[in-house]
Amino acid sequence: MGTGYDCFDTLAHTLDPRIEGDELKNRLLLTEGLEKQGFVNYDKEWWHFTYQPEPYPDTYLDFPIDGNSLTG
Repeated sequence: MGTGYDCFDTLAHTLDPRIEGDELKNRLLLTEGLEKQGFVNYDKEWWHFTYQPEPYPDTYLDFPIDGNSLTG
């Protein structure tokens, strides 16, 4: 992808011109796939997407996330 997750250098911008080859292809694959499902990319972070339209705009969701449950 050209940078690690949560890298806040300009190199992490989704379409930074220094990103080429497979790294650019992977970023575009991620972006195109998620956009087809209704997500919008924050162009300063290749990994950052928001679902639009927000299904619960007036609801604050707060729940614990157990990282162990993500690994199966």
